[in-house]
Amino acid sequence: MREISFKNRKGLTLRGFIHEPKAHAKKYDTAILTLHGFPGSCTGGRITNTAKLLEKKGFLVMRFDFSCSNISDGNFEDKLMSDEVKDIKYAIDFLEKNYQFKRLVLHGHYTGSIDASLYAYKDKRINRLILSGATDRLDHSARFDFTDVQVKDFWTKGYITYRSKGYWSYNKRLKKAFYDEFFTLDIPKAMKRYRRPLLIIHGEKDEGVPVQCAKELYKLSNRPKQLYIIKGANHRFTKRKWLKLFVEKAARFARS
Repeated sequence: MREISFKNRKGLTLRGFIHEPKAHAKKYDTAILTLHGFPGSCTGGRITNTAKLLEKKGFLVMRFDFSCSNISDGNFEDKLMSDEVKDIKYAIDFLEKNYQFKRLVLHGHYTGSIDASLYAYKDKRINRLILSGATDRLDHSARFDFTDVQVKDFWTKGYITYRSKGYWSYNKRLKKAFYDEFFTLDIPKAMKRYRRPLLIIHGEKDEGVPVQCAKELYKLSNRPKQLYIIKGANHRFTKRKWLKLFVEKAARFARS
């Protein structure tokens, strides 16, 4: 594993990590770009452990922080999902410039899956798409991320402040513009334009995004597509057996 950095369209430096199964190999069969959720970071335990397990299976894996997140440049209060979607292009540009690979798999978890859903059809370099903890519609998903009190603060103050100690986002403000995009960005429209292989993986007991959202996303998506529900699993696949099941299924799909 090594640290990486690159610029996005605004000139902000985005930082992350590359997992190389064979150090300095000239060419890899498959590269996987994995996107973190909100208000997460590529340094989180789930995404880090996922990348390490995929690396052990021979994949070149890249994880990075979107702009305005933890180790990347930008102010958290100015974060927008639409900017995260645009960051993906520059991450793929970095991979393509620095590594050779035969196929590229884009994977996103929760908000990362939203970003991936909105971007994948735009970039022909993406050969396969994996969405986990994913939702089918943003207009009703806003309440998955924000409480009644937070929504009230958005409307009365124009921002919310995160108060969970121990997280990188502690005591940081987020402007209402981030919330507003839940009602303007269109996942169904984007997914109807994506026509390459798709794998949707979801925890049966996902407490953050109901499993029905994954089923609805599967229905509206084009073939070829697969839906895999991990029995008993929660949103973050916190048990080792759940994460291993995710990695096994994702690895088979990536190589298929």
